[in-house]
Amino acid sequence: MQKILQWLNALDSKKRKQLYLAGGLVAILLGVLLSNSSAPKVQDAIVQQSENFTVSGEVYIHVVGEVVEPGLYELSYGSRVRDVIDAAGGFTDSAVQSSVNLARLVSDGEQVVILAESQMATDSSLGFISLNRASSSQLESLPGIGPALAGRILAYRDEIGSFASIEQLLEVTGIGSKLFEEIKGSITL
Repeated sequence: MQKILQWLNALDSKKRKQLYLAGGLVAILLGVLLSNSSAPKVQDAIVQQSENFTVSGEVYIHVVGEVVEPGLYELSYGSRVRDVIDAAGGFTDSAVQSSVNLARLVSDGEQVVILAESQMATDSSLGFISLNRASSSQLESLPGIGPALAGRILAYRDEIGSFASIEQLLEVTGIGSKLFEEIKGSITL
């Protein structure tokens, strides 16, 4: 060690400063490299967080129509329409079970509507087209509804499971209040 110190003292001040600077940079670089190798990987941290993360809580669902006990129900987060029907005592005898997607997850504040056969009319000769059961061609029989708009209505219906009210049709792109006013007397759930 003595010989190294003597050698350093023998160097001119400019060379000594350069050597100290280089040594400091090497020390910093080694420190950074060593600290990163001992740190947990970001992906490992994300996996560990997701294993510890659980979503819980309750959701409130309003179920109406053809169930034994319509009303407001508190269910666990992650419940499905089937759970809502069970909580409401099950379907009535006049319920059309296919009017809802029983496997669909419910969300807080949602209203689930269970229809009766009389509400499921799709025969345009009766004057009503069911938003929840109509085919593309039946929807196209409505004034102002062409193939493209009928397709958007069907896609929206598939996305939400079923229409809860005819006013929900206004959420379909291309259905404005003027068109809705023109067809609302011809549609049902």
